[in-house]
Amino acid sequence: MTGLALLLAASLSFSPADAGLSDGSGASDAGAVAAPDAHDARPPSVDAGAPPPAATPPLPAPAAPAPHAPVEGRVFEKGTRRPVAGALVTVGQGEGTETAADGRFAADVPCGLLPVAVQAPEFEPLLADHDSCADPSPLLLRLTRRQGAPTYRTTVRAPTSLPSVNVQGPELVKTPGALGDPFRVVESLPGVASVLLPAPLFVVRGANPGNTGFFLDDLKVPALFHLALGPSVIHPYFFDSIDFYPGGYPARYGRYVAGIVTGQTREAPADMVHASVDVRLFDAGALVTGPLPGGHGSVEAAARYSYTGEALSLFSNAVQLQYWDYQLRADRRFGPLHLTLLAFGSSDLLASTKLNAGQTELSLRFNRISLRARAPVAGGFVTASAALGTDHTQAPLEQQYPLTIDSLSMFPRLSFRRPIGPTALEVGFDGQLQHFDALSAVQRPMVLDLARARDASLLAGYASLVVNAGGRLVLTPELRLDSYRVSGVEKADLGPRLSARLAIGDRSWITAAGGRFTQAPSLPLQLPGAESFGLALYGLQSSWQGSLGLGTKRAHGFELDVTGYLQRYVLTDLRDPSINANIVNIDPLADDFLVPRDALSYGLEVLIRRTQTERLYGWLSYTLSENLRAFGGGVIAPSDWDQRHILNLVLGYRIGPYTIGGRAHFNTGRPVLVGDNFVRLPPYYQIDLRADRRYVFKAWSLELYAELLNATLNTEVISLSPGPDGQISQNGYRIVLPSIGLHAEF
Repeated sequence: MTGLALLLAASLSFSPADAGLSDGSGASDAGAVAAPDAHDARPPSVDAGAPPPAATPPLPAPAAPAPHAPVEGRVFEKGTRRPVAGALVTVGQGEGTETAADGRFAADVPCGLLPVAVQAPEFEPLLADHDSCADPSPLLLRLTRRQGAPTYRTTVRAPTSLPSVNVQGPELVKTPGALGDPFRVVESLPGVASVLLPAPLFVVRGANPGNTGFFLDDLKVPALFHLALGPSVIHPYFFDSIDFYPGGYPARYGRYVAGIVTGQTREAPADMVHASVDVRLFDAGALVTGPLPGGHGSVEAAARYSYTGEALSLFSNAVQLQYWDYQLRADRRFGPLHLTLLAFGSSDLLASTKLNAGQTELSLRFNRISLRARAPVAGGFVTASAALGTDHTQAPLEQQYPLTIDSLSMFPRLSFRRPIGPTALEVGFDGQLQHFDALSAVQRPMVLDLARARDASLLAGYASLVVNAGGRLVLTPELRLDSYRVSGVEKADLGPRLSARLAIGDRSWITAAGGRFTQAPSLPLQLPGAESFGLALYGLQSSWQGSLGLGTKRAHGFELDVTGYLQRYVLTDLRDPSINANIVNIDPLADDFLVPRDALSYGLEVLIRRTQTERLYGWLSYTLSENLRAFGGGVIAPSDWDQRHILNLVLGYRIGPYTIGGRAHFNTGRPVLVGDNFVRLPPYYQIDLRADRRYVFKAWSLELYAELLNATLNTEVISLSPGPDGQISQNGYRIVLPSIGLHAEF
């Protein structure tokens, strides 16, 4: 017990100071003396011969905190005024902060020169130095996009069972052969025949050009391109993306028996004013976006004007050509309610003075304005829109048949979409109410009601159900009921539709689609206002469509789609198949000008596509088809539009700031009537070239480009004529279109 007491006393008398250990504050106090016990009343003993104890040094005062200052700024893409959202900004050794949707960031950092690092996907890292105390002004940081990174927003969508081709980003405006027009890209996709290159006459799966519909934000576009091989009536940078449905399109659309092309616009950025300018050899355009007052919306406006007429007048006053177009989109939010105003229009004038014939004038004009509201309701979304439209066409067909059409239209639309577990239900209604004025110049019997004043009411209701069965199978059963009333005559048709997509593994799939589609009688070519006529004479156009496809992404960077299709039509066709050779003797307003005709189209479509993120990108499309018409009397022959083989190879290649590309097109000849026999035109091919050079400055960029259509200088044969000696002569033309321009973004 005595030993244990001694050991305990020794341990209590030991302290960290005796061993010279740290007290936890990082300071070492080896010379400190142990303090007496507070309970011991005896004074400490002092050795008389020892030196006096050293005084204990005072504790150092706590260090003053280092001065801090706020730092804020914005991150932009270099060469533009577009903010970069989601970029990670790190100042000094602090934690990083992400930029907001408008590119803004803020942090509190110590004074002194500190490194600033910015990182963002698809951009090169940026390093800089900044002292927020010495320079309190906001930072403006500009990131350089990585070589090959996409310069567009990729819209991520769930796989749909409806077979379609999506085009977005540079492919919209830089596809060789398309002259910078998104709608013209369609002619290089499978299933599409171009009747007269480079005229934008698109034949989809053997139907007439007037059997394919074009929409912009669900609003029908009555005319696609300006006259005389002009550009699209919609500014190319007004598009966000387009979807091409060669057949089996969604039930929310209707009144076309072939395919449809839908263009989507984008909501303009609301951070600041942006602008772009385009100048080409034959026209100039501009696009401006900016925030609405109050900061709860944005507006985007575009316009284009052609000075081709002024240029032609320098050489001759016998031809006058003018066109212009405009587009406007405004978005405004009121809490959960989202309002969108969309307006667009176009005007064309082509006048010529012929010797001893006076002046003839071709004029096309249309306007559209739509107000759309979208709001959450009952776990889903309700979308309602109302649109107004005016159309004017003045088209002299020789001097004896002047054609003037004016119409006023309303386009109501209402839909409700709601997800229900693994399914999504959409029900809706859309209509087309039209009034057509009479053609005052036409006063004769047996005339088609296209020349008379009339009213048309085209209404439809639809239901669509997307069923995701187990994650691999997507089924979309749809039903559409169309009602047509034209000049007091009524017709109705029920169109069932079904599409399916089955995933095979992670990177392959099978698609199938089929259904029934209807359309009011139509001319082979679309003209603004020349629609909704002849229902009593011809009845409805109709089609039964079916397709089966296989797709895969197993090859790195490539996507392969192979689709077989079969389509049966009843179409309003030209009664006289020799119209090309007998155009002087026809009466386009006579009630026997058109005739309903059975048609059959079947074929195989192949699309091999390489993504735009690769240095070498583009696609190869091939169409093998046969398109037949029943001409009466048991005669079945190829249609006027039949091209058995169509091949398009579209390529682009990036080299630093340069992009070079080209398109090779080949098609076999379509049949024409020579005497009493159908003879095919010779095959035709052409090569189109395009080159771009981009210059990037601090807050703006400049692109110079040059494009050449038909660089091979080939002559396209459009008809055949028998000679007196029995020899057949070829009639054709050679068109070489150069295009040089610049595109600047601010």
